[in-house]
This record gives sequence, structure tokens and C-alpha cells, in this order.
Amino acid sequence: MIPGGPAPSDEMAVLSPAWLTPVLGQNYPGTVVTGTAVVDRLETVATKLRFRVDYAQRAEAPEALCAKGYFNPERRRATRAEADFYRLVAPHLPVRTPPCVHAAVDDTTGHALVVMHDLVAVGAQFLDPLVGYSAEAATATLDQLAALHAATWDGKMTVLRDQFPTRLVSLTRHLTVEQLQSQVDDGRAEGVSAPVRRADRLIAAMTAIDRLSATSPTCLVHGDLHTGNIYQMPDGSPGLIDWQVVQHGVWALDVAYHLATVLDPDELARHERGLLDHYLDRLAARGVTAPDPDQAWQLYRACLPYGYFLWSITRAVDRPIVEHLTGRLARAVERHRSLDLLGV
Repeated sequence: MIPGGPAPSDEMAVLSPAWLTPVLGQNYPGTVVTGTAVVDRLETVATKLRFRVDYAQRAEAPEALCAKGYFNPERRRATRAEADFYRLVAPHLPVRTPPCVHAAVDDTTGHALVVMHDLVAVGAQFLDPLVGYSAEAATATLDQLAALHAATWDGKMTVLRDQFPTRLVSLTRHLTVEQLQSQVDDGRAEGVSAPVRRADRLIAAMTAIDRLSATSPTCLVHGDLHTGNIYQMPDGSPGLIDWQVVQHGVWALDVAYHLATVLDPDELARHERGLLDHYLDRLAARGVTAPDPDQAWQLYRACLPYGYFLWSITRAVDRPIVEHLTGRLARAVERHRSLDLLGV
């Protein structure tokens, strides 16, 4: 029994020796925590606390940790996907994620909490969604996506389908057509033609994309892989963070969203077909019968509205990031005529 429960919503409880000692003792028997010191506190929707740990007995436990939870009562929400991912899935997947020492959901309150190694303390760099990303760098993150997808491809780990169901249709219930139209027209998709800014078409596109899973291979997808959810280790190798919308879906959800957000629109137009071929090659290298390149290209184009919709409904993120990512995705949807391709 852990004092305060498995996932306290009070950050002071998480930082307390009384809570950390039994939590760390699960993986590092004999650990005794005497104190903590917060190094950095970042609050968006969730709060991330980086902190140092002082020990009377360390038992090889990490000296620097990062806790992610919904500690602000005004932004608290019951969302367990990321904690369940780290708790149930991450140790069994060939994907680079921050090493996790504790992940849990309090069944009484619904609060989810993840405690990870603080990778900044060992020289990792967490990237900025507003900072440029090269096509060459994208090959490495596509390798990570191919590893994730191949490990869960089309029936592998079938238990995950129930644990992490698709979210496409459920996301459309967050806003009415009128509310979504107001947000799409608030300047975040500046310069995009009116037909591509129609909220009713965006909502219909999500349902149409969801239907693609009936005829296309599905797998576990990250669901939100823009540059801000990538970190680089000192050797330059990338890792993936923020698994809050992890779900089962068509592989192209990840590939289309990732490339359209991390690359400048002109860079995307020059390199996206070659990068898609690279992803398909990496799938094949991991033992998957990769989709036909031409069919994959059509699916890539069809899945671009997913990310556009995701950022059209976003409110609790800094405005420059909202405009940057929504604009990139909307322009990609417009250039590829994705809504027409979906028949909406």
C-alpha cells in the first residue's frame, strides 16, 4: 500500500519522501528517500515536474526524475491512456521512450500519473514544435514509428485494441459544428481556402478516416507526433514522448501527421513521397508485408485531415504553436485535396 494512493493529484504528495520511498522501492528495493528539490516546472494541460532526489539509501535509484500529472485543479481530467501505455505496453515495444519508474491511475479519482527518468539530466534535448526539422531527421523518427507499428501490426498484440481503442469518432463529439467552425475561422488556418475550412467537412472526414480501418492494416499509433513530442539523446537518436492520444488506427495517421507537422510545407512537398517509401522499407525490414506504395500514398493523403482536426479543436496550447501546426496541416490537406479524396 502506497500512502496517498498510486497516483496522487497533489504534487507535494508526489514530491514527498513518504510517497516516493515505497514507489521507488518497487523497482529499487531498499531505497530510502530523504528529500526532493524541483529543478523545473512546466504546465500546459498536464504538469511536468523535474526534480532531484536525495537518498539515505539509493539502491541504484535515479538521482533525477520527472513526474507528469494533472496537478492543476482547473485543468484536471480523467485520461488514463498515457499511464496505461507506460504501465502495460512500453516495456514490450522496440520504441525509445523515457525510462519509467512508476505509472498508475487512481481508480477512485481517475487521476493518472507517470514518473520517469529526467533525461535532461543526462543530456537529452526536448525539441520545440516551432523549431525546424529536416527531412533527414524525419527518417530517424519514421524508423521509430515503423518499429511501433510493426510490433503491433494487423492483429499482433490484439489485447491492445480494447485497451487503446480508436478515438477518431469520439473526438468529433468535443465540439459542435458551430463551435468548431468558430475555431477554424479564428485565424489558425489563415490563407487556407473556405472549402477546406468547413467544420462539417472536417467532422465528416474523421468518420471517413475511421472507416478506412475496415480495409487497411491497423496498429498502435502514437497519434500526436509533432516536433514538440520528440527528444534527442546526446548521440542524436530520437525518442518519443507524450502518449496521451495513443490509440489503435491506420498506420498512415502517424506518418501523415508527423511529416506534415515537422517539415516546412515546401520541404514536405519535395520529400514526402521519398520519406513514405523509407517508412515502408523499414516496415518490411521488421517483417511486415508493407502496403503497396501507390496504395500507401493514397492512404497517406487521405489521413492528413486527422491532424488538421486535432489542432482545430485545440485550445489549451500557446497560440503560436496552434497557428503553426494547424496552418501546416491545413495547407497539406488543401494541397493533397484530402477532403475530396475522402468524399466529404
